[in-house]
Amino acid sequence: MPSSSSHAEPDPSSVPSDAASRDASSADEAANGSAPDADAAPAPSTTLGAIHEPQRLHPLTLLLRVGASLPALVLILFPLLRNPDSTENVTSLVLAVMYGVFALPAILLQYWRFSYRITPKQIVIQSGVLTRKNRSIPIERIQNIQIERNLVARVLGLAKVKIETAGSSSTEGSLEYVSVAEARKIRQVVRSFQRGATDADAAPEAEAEEAAVETLFDMPLRRVLLSGAFRFSLLYLAVIFSVLEFFNPETLMQRFMQAGRLEWLSGLVLRHPALAILATVLVAVVLGWISGIAVHLARYYNFRLWLDGDKLRKRHGLFTVTEGTIPLDKVQTLILRTNPFMRAFGWYELKVQTIGIDVEEQGHRVIAPFASAERILELARRVRTFDLPDAFAHVSRLTIRRRFFRYTIVLTALLLPTVYFWPADWLHPGGVALPWWGFGLVPFILGWAVLQYRNHTYAAGDDGFYIRRGVLSHYLWIVPVDKFHVFHVTASIFQQRLGLKTLFVDTAGAAGFAYPEVIDVPGDEADTQFTSLYRRFQQLYRARVETSTGAPDTRLPPEERPRLPTDTPTD
Repeated sequence: MPSSSSHAEPDPSSVPSDAASRDASSADEAANGSAPDADAAPAPSTTLGAIHEPQRLHPLTLLLRVGASLPALVLILFPLLRNPDSTENVTSLVLAVMYGVFALPAILLQYWRFSYRITPKQIVIQSGVLTRKNRSIPIERIQNIQIERNLVARVLGLAKVKIETAGSSSTEGSLEYVSVAEARKIRQVVRSFQRGATDADAAPEAEAEEAAVETLFDMPLRRVLLSGAFRFSLLYLAVIFSVLEFFNPETLMQRFMQAGRLEWLSGLVLRHPALAILATVLVAVVLGWISGIAVHLARYYNFRLWLDGDKLRKRHGLFTVTEGTIPLDKVQTLILRTNPFMRAFGWYELKVQTIGIDVEEQGHRVIAPFASAERILELARRVRTFDLPDAFAHVSRLTIRRRFFRYTIVLTALLLPTVYFWPADWLHPGGVALPWWGFGLVPFILGWAVLQYRNHTYAAGDDGFYIRRGVLSHYLWIVPVDKFHVFHVTASIFQQRLGLKTLFVDTAGAAGFAYPEVIDVPGDEADTQFTSLYRRFQQLYRARVETSTGAPDTRLPPEERPRLPTDTPTD
């Protein structure tokens, strides 16, 4: 679809070419199994605990990996277990033999060929059986060392270490599994290298780590359960229906009716099929509500957030205990999220968007799953200072018309083919084919468009840009000026006819499914906001350049330009 756009990309940071070449050579050396700076003799005052020799994962990793593969084996043998006398179980037996011949040795070889080591400059992970992989993760790029412990790992005293870096959309490296003591040692070693601490001052820091922290937010069991009550999840509902796929629903229903002497229920279902459909929907809703409570209990049980120096640390989980770190200087955007039920009682969720994306949290990291609006704002200001504007501006009312026509066209495109192919002997309430009744949703579509308009507002402050959007999931984005990465104004062919534009504000690490944009702003207002935001960013950037270089311009000779910090080679 054609569009017109104006675009600006303020990206002040650049990596010097000599630094890039050093990083490339370092990666090549790691790939060849050598790192001269890392393997050299340590200086008299060394950082805490470099692990020069290749280390293997904990031996009990083999047990966990075999256990993780057993469900697949059960699935293979399920036809044999269900009907042992059948003559069609040859395939299951062949697959089970192949599992023993190939899968188990592969697990053993993967464990044996996996190793890791930590140097003052990088973490080197070697893996692969047929194809060897050598991954070098620079210490200065590591943003988070996350420790996860599922139920089985906790029983065995093991932990999974996930290494996340800035700018990565997935986990950069994973050590699955090591002992709990080793996992904490790895995290402390990386922190000591990043801080440049020596053995003399790093050891006391490690001992006093828990004592010197400040708890910012925690959730007792009652609050976790209450949080789940405001959510809806189809997770366990999908699991139930997946399990039922292996059984005959009619046989199960007959046995249920006979066991409970509920013949009257069977007759009622046959006489009133609409009532059966309504009961099924109600049961699905109740199961989804219970599923939401269960999911939140498993995810946020014993949730605790605390401040550790310049980092936020959090720990939570019932079956899998997760502990991670969020550097404050990596926080790009604050996000307040709620839904209509939570909003009616004044409950919100606080997330932060960082440079590195945690895909398990869909691009955002939750730091307060459930709290009152006042508590959420208080906590948000501990992470990033801001002044919430008193008034927000609405987008153009023309957005109601655009959304109404768009949704109506989609509904028509879905219903008309269904009407055409609808069998004559199927449901015809009032003598009309059932799909025609779907057009009764048109008034609801208009109401939905109005709700989207009312919930879509924005405001520009001296310290940032604020955007509200969403109905079922309502978001408030707080985007600081100094974190602006890209902002642009676009106009589709339909928006151009109405004099509307979309203003988009991006930060590093923005998520792909929900991002801060203002849709259907009057064209002149969008251009004004765009110019104002870009000018504000330029003023801030030039002030920072002048503070660090003494000159208000970035057009300096290469040798005088500010450079990113690089590691000093170890003697």
